Amino acid sequence: MPKIRCQESLCKETNPEKESWEYLAEDTLKRSRSTCICMTCIHFKYSCNKHCHTLLACNAHQRLIPQGSHLTCRCSLWNRNNSDQYDLCTEAS
Repeated sequence: MPKIRCQESLCKETNPEKESWEYLAEDTLKRSRSTCICMTCIHFKYSCNKHCHTLLACNAHQRLIPQGSHLTCRCSLWNRNNSDQYDLCTEAS
């Protein structure tokens, strides 16, 4: 039975442009206790770098999001992702 490495199977989309982006400034993200967090925002995207590490990014700011902040924070540019109308939210699955 062939052995499949999880990282290789998850690393389908790479984006060299995002690898050069800086991280968001500390005061950009604000803590949120609602569902209005980066992961549910229309600007939130993710990809992998050449080492198959996940890059969390905000296309509105064109900056990377620190690991874990996408689950607990949002910024003033947060905008609802309309894919929930169709029961699709690929980033949250």
